[in-house]
Amino acid sequence: MKKNIWMRAAVVVGAASLMMGALAGCQGGSDAAQGGSKADIDAALKKGGELTWWTWSDATQKQADAFTKEHPNVKIKVVKLDNPDAAVTKLQNAVKAGSGAPDIVPVEYQTMPQLTMAGALADMTSYGFDGYKDQFTASTWSSVNVNGKLVGIPMDSGPMVFIYNKDLYAAAGITEAPKTWDEFVKDSAAIHAKDPNTYIATGGDAGFFTSMIWASGGHPFKTDGEKVTIDLQDEGSKKFADMWGGMLQRGELSPLATWSDEWSKALNQDKLATLMMGSWMISGMDDHGAGKWQVAPMPTWDGTPGSAENGGSGLSVTDQSKNKALAAAVLQFMADGTGRTLINQNGFPSTVKEFDNADWKSMTFAAYGDQKPNPIGADSAKSVIAGWQYLPFQGYANNVFGDSVGKAIGAKGDLNAALKEWQKTLVDYGNQQGFQVNK
Repeated sequence: MKKNIWMRAAVVVGAASLMMGALAGCQGGSDAAQGGSKADIDAALKKGGELTWWTWSDATQKQADAFTKEHPNVKIKVVKLDNPDAAVTKLQNAVKAGSGAPDIVPVEYQTMPQLTMAGALADMTSYGFDGYKDQFTASTWSSVNVNGKLVGIPMDSGPMVFIYNKDLYAAAGITEAPKTWDEFVKDSAAIHAKDPNTYIATGGDAGFFTSMIWASGGHPFKTDGEKVTIDLQDEGSKKFADMWGGMLQRGELSPLATWSDEWSKALNQDKLATLMMGSWMISGMDDHGAGKWQVAPMPTWDGTPGSAENGGSGLSVTDQSKNKALAAAVLQFMADGTGRTLINQNGFPSTVKEFDNADWKSMTFAAYGDQKPNPIGADSAKSVIAGWQYLPFQGYANNVFGDSVGKAIGAKGDLNAALKEWQKTLVDYGNQQGFQVNK
C-alpha cells in the first residue's frame, strides 16, 4: 500500500511516446456500442478459457484461485510485477507495440485518465456494471469512470486521515488533534519550539500535494476531451500553498523523504508528529510504536468535514484483451461476494457496505491502543470533496514535480512561485502532446 503515493519515476518512462498516441486512442479502442453484455459474461463463463492477470500485489494469486475454484473451466495466469509503475510502463509498451497486454490489470486511480486516453483500457459500460454504482464510495466510483467510459471496478480506497503521535503532541502541551488548519499551524509552531529537531510533518511529494489541494477544495486540473485546463493558483491550491509555504519558510517541516529509512527512524524516535495519508495507512503503523498513535479526521479550513483521496486502485480489462467477456466475469466476481471479501482483506475498502460491518468497525491495532480507527476512515470517505480530476498525463506531472515544487521544498522557497513553474511545465508538455491546454 505504501507504493500508492511514491513519486512515480517509472510511470513516465516512455511517457512522451505513449501520450503522442493518446488522442488517437480516444477515437479508437473499446466502445460500449461494440462491447458485450451481461449475457456474454454468462456465456463466456460456460465456455471457459484462459486469462492473463498482471499485478503488483501478493494477494492476487489468492483472488485468482478463488475465482477458478468456482469456475474450474477457466485458467488464470497471474504475472507479478514489481510495483504500480512497472505495470504502467509494461502496459504502455504494449499499447505502442499494438500487442502484449494482459486481459486484466490493476490501475491506480490517478493513472486511469492517462491510460484511458491512450486507448489502453476497455470500456465495460455495456456489461452492466453500472448496477454496482451504489455499492461503492462516490469518489472511487468517479475515479473508474473516465470520459463517459466505465474503465474499471474500484478495489481499495484512500480517504485521507490524520495519524498523529499523541505523546509527542502532549509533550508540546497539545491535548487533542487540530480540527482546523489554523489550529494545525499553531500546533506546528509549538511542536517545533519544544524540540527544534522535531517536526509536525514532512514537506511532501506530488501525491501529497495533489491530495492536499483536493482536500482544500481546489480543482486545478480539468479535462474535457482534448481541452485541458491547469490552474495551480485556484483558490484551493493557493490556500494550501500559502499555509504550507509559511510553515516551510519558518523551518517547521521536515526535509526527510517519505518512505525513506530516515523517515521511518524519525517516526520511531518521536521526531515526526503527523502523517496525513490515505486510510490504508491505518493498518501500517504498528511497527512505529505501540499505543502512542491516534487517528483523527483531517483538519479543514472551517472545521466542517472535508477530505480527499490519497492512493487506491481499480481493476481494469485491457482494450487488447481477446476475451473481454471472460475478463469481465473476473471483475464481476471482484465487485461483490467472495472476491470483494478478499479485496477488503488487503486494503482500506471502497465498498460502503463494509463501513457498517461491526467486526470491521471494532478492529483495533497495536499502534493506537484501544482506539477503533476504521470508522474515522469511513467518515472521511463520505466527506471526500466531489469533482476532482487528474490530468491525462498525471504520471508526467508527478515525475517533474521535483524540478519545481520539490526544489522549492528543499530550499524553503516560495511554493506559489513553484506551483506556477510546475504549471508552465505541464501546460507546455500537454500542448506538445496534442492537447489544447489553457487555450
